[in-house]
Amino acid sequence: MPPTQPKPVVFWAIWLAILNGVIVLQFTLGKGIPLGSNSPDAPFSPIAAIGLATIILATVVRWFLIPRTDEPPKLLVLMVVGLALSEAPAFFGMFVIPQSQPETRLALLAASLLSILQFAPFYVNRPKSYQNEFHRE
Repeated sequence: MPPTQPKPVVFWAIWLAILNGVIVLQFTLGKGIPLGSNSPDAPFSPIAAIGLATIILATVVRWFLIPRTDEPPKLLVLMVVGLALSEAPAFFGMFVIPQSQPETRLALLAASLLSILQFAPFYVNRPKSYQNEFHRE
């Protein structure tokens, strides 16, 4: 029995759930939007660098891998992987970065939300003729 093709509504539902989930978690577990300045004696956190690296990987998935994929099941997998990479920095900011670094926490939240926004699944129903120019064979 061949696998069924996911419908566009599935892509939109997952994307909206991840976006809303990050926002709700920030206001419940993360205690709202971080305000204030970083403590002057706070050291640079390597976790912040890891968070930004996940944003870069998510961007590679969105702009290099997704345009080269035409099959909806593979698109769904790539979207979920990209969304997972995109939401990681928000969780780092909520749970790993200390409260004494609100600027860092806010930067990770903002980067995470912007990265999630780039995965809005407008690419699901694109015509077959619309492919990345690097994908031509």
